[in-house]
Order: sequence, then C-alpha cells, then structure tokens
Amino acid sequence: MSSHEAPLAQAVKVTKRFQKNTDFAERAAIALGAMQAPPVVHALDQVDLEIRRGEVVGLVGESGCGKSTLGRIMAGMLPATEGDVLRDGESLSALKGRKKREMRLATQIIFQDPMSSLNPRRRVGDIIGEAPRFHGLVDKAGQARLVAELLETVGLQPEMAQRFPHQFSGGQRQRIGIARALAVNPDFLVCDESIAALDVSIQAQIINLFMELRQRLGLTLLFISHDLSVVQHISDRVVIMYLGRVVESASVERIFEEPNHPYTRALLDEIPRIDRRNRSFSTIRGEIPSPVNPPRGCHFHPRCPHAFDRCRVERPVLQRVHGNHESACHLNDLPPQQQPPRRENNQ
Repeated sequence: MSSHEAPLAQAVKVTKRFQKNTDFAERAAIALGAMQAPPVVHALDQVDLEIRRGEVVGLVGESGCGKSTLGRIMAGMLPATEGDVLRDGESLSALKGRKKREMRLATQIIFQDPMSSLNPRRRVGDIIGEAPRFHGLVDKAGQARLVAELLETVGLQPEMAQRFPHQFSGGQRQRIGIARALAVNPDFLVCDESIAALDVSIQAQIINLFMELRQRLGLTLLFISHDLSVVQHISDRVVIMYLGRVVESASVERIFEEPNHPYTRALLDEIPRIDRRNRSFSTIRGEIPSPVNPPRGCHFHPRCPHAFDRCRVERPVLQRVHGNHESACHLNDLPPQQQPPRRENNQ
C-alpha cells in the first residue's frame, strides 16, 4: 500500500457500550430509587485498527474481549457508541443513499455457526442468490447461473442449489455461507470465528479455501479467532485484544518470534508444540474481569505477573517498540535492566 493510500477499513477510537433498554415505568422507578439502573457493558474502549487493502489481519483474544463486537461494527452491523469507522477514508456514518449501499455490500461477514446463519426453510440457491437479485446485480435468469458459479467456487456441486441447509455437513454449510457472502462482489470479508464450530480436519480445508479466494479475488480479510495457531497460518498481521482494548499489533512473524505484551506471551505459551513435549502447560492465571466493571489502569494488571503500581492506575497507550510493532505496556518504559526476561523464539 502506498503511504498516501487510505486503509481499506479503519476503526478510529471506537467505543461500544451496551445497556438494556428501559421503558417509561422502569425509568420512573430508577429515578425514584425503587430499582437500579441496568448495568453498562463496556465492550470496546477507544479501539484503533487499520486494515490495508489485500491484507489478512488476525484479530485474537479470549472470549469476551470484544473482537466479535469490533468485527460487527466494522461490517456496519452495529453502530459505535463513540468513534468512527472509515471505509476507503470515508466515514460510514456520513455516507448516504447509493454510496452507503455500495459500501455495505462491499463488506460482508461470515458467522461462526453456519447452521444458525442459514434459513432452514429456504433452498441453498435462494439463500445465495437472494441478495444479488434484490440489489439488482443479476436478473432472474442470471441468478441461477451466478449460484452455480459460486457453488463451484467454494468447492460444492451446482446441483446442490436445490437442497436445504439441513442436508449438508457443517463444513459444507460454511462453504454455503462463504458463497452467500461472495454473491454481492465484496472486497472485504469479516470472518467471525468462522471455523470454530468445525472439526479440525474441516477447519484446514476452510482456511485453505479462504487463502485461495484471497488470491483469486483480491480479498481483504479480518479473521477473528481465539486460536493463535490458526491465525499464524492465514494472517499477515496479528492484532491482540484484551477486555475491549488492543494491547499489541505486529506482523505474524514478529508476534510469534518476539511477542512484547505479557498477555500475548501468555497466549503463546499455551500453544502445545512438539518441540516442547517435556514441558507442562498452564492457563493464564485468574479469569478475565467483567466488562461491566473493568479494572482501572491496564485491564490486564490483575492477571499479569509483572504488574507494578503504575499498571494499576494509568492506562498504557499503544506505542511503537520496533518498526510497525506496537504494544500497550508500561514495562516498555522501564530501563532495560528492570524489564522482565522476554521469551526467546517461542521456546
């Protein structure tokens, strides 16, 4: 990407909070002190993320870190509470009419559970062909031809268009979901845990399909996963999230060879490897705090073995530690002799 070219997709200081909607009676009861206000869930906290055209970005973190919420906001499915999402340098919230529709079509999302994301009462051909027909991309005659081409593209036979979703395996249903996403000619796919519900052998097939489609169609991917070993295989760059914040971002090689943030190092230490057969593995100590009441300072400090006083009161900001490698950790401000030992080549 040219230094003057805007990122294909960009989140700018995106914050997302969820709170249960209240009716008039509940609001009156809250005002009178008869009931408590519903808790606020802090899903995202001033997240910045840039995705360059043609890039595959792996977005990683434990369950509840906000990665799926971020993916849905970047796909236009959810509004941000604060901040903005840009597409080719233009704010999604400022787009109107035809341009807004085109931008929405250009970004498609593939969900985790292929069965629940497909209408069980409709044939596969209708599921895949509905959107391009509705938006005027094909006519009635062209719909059947497009569906047949898309089924072949994702490794299925064209005659399967007459079947219903329950007649397919999980891997085949995910291929149908991918074909549906491709039907409106997107250039950006948000893959939200799109292989997590599949068997390991099928996961490899779907990953290979994504890589093939990326090369053939020039796609850009935001690949959301909790599995670092999968992300290593498909991504160019990895972004690590923890409790609504980005804590580290770097090329996939840099993340796996020289991770900086203690949370990233802890995640990598949990990956079983053949060359570490005699080593015992332990999970990250403690549990991820509640997003209803996130800790002050660094969100990771209650679980971090290297936390010190500053971590408990001051939020660390993402700063460059090497090239395009960024990390949000106060340890980086300590003199070298006071910093904890780093992992060496993921050993």
